[in-house]
Amino acid sequence: MKPILCNYYLTYRCNARCSFCDIWRKPQYYHAEDAKFETVIKHLNELKFIGIRFIDFTGGEPLLYKNLPKVLKRARELKLLTSVTTNCLLYPNRAEQIKGLVSFLHFSLDSMNATQHDTLRGIPVFDRVMESIELALSLGEKPDLLFTVTEENFESCKALARFAQKQRLMLIVNPVFLHYSKHRLSLEILNYLDHYKNEPYMYINRAFHRFRRLGGNQIHKPRCRAVSSTIVISPNNEMLLPCFHFAVEKVKIKTDLSEIRKSKQFEELEKMQGRYPFCSGCVINCYFDPSYVFSFDQYTLLSLLSKTKYVLDKYIRAPIENAFFKH
Repeated sequence: MKPILCNYYLTYRCNARCSFCDIWRKPQYYHAEDAKFETVIKHLNELKFIGIRFIDFTGGEPLLYKNLPKVLKRARELKLLTSVTTNCLLYPNRAEQIKGLVSFLHFSLDSMNATQHDTLRGIPVFDRVMESIELALSLGEKPDLLFTVTEENFESCKALARFAQKQRLMLIVNPVFLHYSKHRLSLEILNYLDHYKNEPYMYINRAFHRFRRLGGNQIHKPRCRAVSSTIVISPNNEMLLPCFHFAVEKVKIKTDLSEIRKSKQFEELEKMQGRYPFCSGCVINCYFDPSYVFSFDQYTLLSLLSKTKYVLDKYIRAPIENAFFKH
């Protein structure tokens, strides 16, 4: 099968200090140069040729990337689906520039309690998120709300669910994975979240939860297909393999992306996906989501079920309710 997803790191710079992220903690990331615009455009054409259908433009904080609107415009011209996740600090300043250019615009919102949200994000940004939601809706945008669940804020799910339902916006429940520690959400927290899986405007990927309950990736029988399904590109113009978080190989891109994927080095890394010692118990959401497409099993079905609910809520329920009811 052809890869379906590209995680394109446009910048490692970030204007937040989130407690569950380590990018801002590493000087080599914070002082790294942003991706060169011409290089990004070149790779977009190559990604389309390879078969990529979805590009997550990420960071760091992607709105810090000056040429983001031009990149998004080119991706749209190539009929690529895109996503951008922002902490919203810069969104009011850049909203008009990216209006209508992002397929899936995500606003990070981790609590309806301003103090708790700002503590988790390490900056006073809650009011900016509320402002951004109001602005986005006025521009005809329908941002998703991305709720990163930790031990500290899991009980915020109830208030966030009610807020999402009032706004008729999707709340994406994203269990933290904290790859740089042994921390995991308890089964009790997963059980708590599961109470909301059938609520309107709630996206809880049931495959993620089942996978976590069963111990995550097993290196003797790996479920990870990160190398096969996903292309990860750094701001330094490197292909990161097998994934961003455990990049044992950083291949400088000196040729067409398709040529790298035909190499012996890539073939060996593909054989090892999910089999490295650090892959044991891994539950990194952004790599298992596309991995579930690459072989059919219970996770494929559960993921499809969850995505079907997302589509029904966002593209059928919300327009109908917006047509008949006012906020």
